[in-house]
Amino acid sequence: MHSKIDRSILDFAITLYIPGFFVNLGFSIISPILPQYAESFGVSTGLASLIITANAAGRILADIPLGSMCDRIGRRPLAIGGPLVVTVAAILCGLAPNFYALLLFRAIGGAGMSMWMIARQAMIADSIDPSIRGRIMSTFMSVNMVGSAAGPTFGGIIYDLYKDYRAPFFFYAASTFASFITCYLLVKETAQPKEKMTDEGSSAHQNQMMEVLKYINFMIIIAAFSSFSNSVRFAARGLLIPLYGVDVLSLSATEVGLILSFCTILNIIIAMPGGMIVDKYGRKVGITLSLIISALSYAIIPFSNSFISFLFLVSLQGVAGGIGGGATMALAADLAPPNLRGAFLGFWTTVGDLGAVIGPIMCGALADLYGLSGSFYGTAILVAIGGITTQLFVKETLKKKKKNESSQP
Repeated sequence: MHSKIDRSILDFAITLYIPGFFVNLGFSIISPILPQYAESFGVSTGLASLIITANAAGRILADIPLGSMCDRIGRRPLAIGGPLVVTVAAILCGLAPNFYALLLFRAIGGAGMSMWMIARQAMIADSIDPSIRGRIMSTFMSVNMVGSAAGPTFGGIIYDLYKDYRAPFFFYAASTFASFITCYLLVKETAQPKEKMTDEGSSAHQNQMMEVLKYINFMIIIAAFSSFSNSVRFAARGLLIPLYGVDVLSLSATEVGLILSFCTILNIIIAMPGGMIVDKYGRKVGITLSLIISALSYAIIPFSNSFISFLFLVSLQGVAGGIGGGATMALAADLAPPNLRGAFLGFWTTVGDLGAVIGPIMCGALADLYGLSGSFYGTAILVAIGGITTQLFVKETLKKKKKNESSQP
């Protein structure tokens, strides 16, 4: 069994971890200059914010159709095509003649990200034994976060060198092209031939969607809500923490950056132990712990009045992310029916992406109505509901071995 685990980890370190690192590195390279690049086209700050949501909107529109395609043509074409589409979209963003073209290219890049995300989840579900899915997916998330953590620094350096907002997009393209090459050379098809659909056209997609809709019940909707809550949690962290640090505590941008970096480092460190918890005690334990810890953090942050107290409370978000980062992905893989994995994961990813879009809008609306503290409390309530409903209504999907089986050599 140990050799099987080691081999699985080695295979996925080569075929998924490395491409995942380059995709996330590239995606985060442009983060320091993205709003400024949008404003350079002469649009208002409010309109410029659409450059953030355009990518998520592209993912939402593409998730379900691509999930169906993943079942019909296999995982490998999407795993290869996703980074290639993102590469082309990044180049087009760097060459965009106007703001609206930039929005279109960002949405196309979002569709490419969706191809990669759905394919990688389906491949893990196809290939990894459920007993180690938590560890594999948690490690995958931590590798992604290493890329995400390193990207902004590179992006800032690139801009300082070239003094051009367009320059980081070409480095973004280079990073995702490296992911494309790795996938093309190393990724193998994991879908079983019997799982691929033989019918063609829109009728095949419609038939798959009908089968998925029949499969979805109240428990699965509640389980998917945990993914939505997790996306809201993450989106709120990126929006509310800088605002509170600068506007309320009068911290410098450097201090806020250090807090967010420390949070990310904790997330990476906790990811592997978190994956072991998910594999030993169950997916519900990981998801519930993660969301409840996150909710408590958001609820108490408005009471922090110093750098140290703020650092401690924000760090809890890193702990929460490390515990639950791979849990929702493992739960999705467990729940996905073998013959409809791609279509089901398309539905699951759509729900998560909706959280990424709705989260910032919700936080902004609550801040306008009730102040920044209202945003923290509203986020805490929603995230807590996600944890509580998961604990109450979602059945545990981890099948534990019987004692007499586990005692055998």
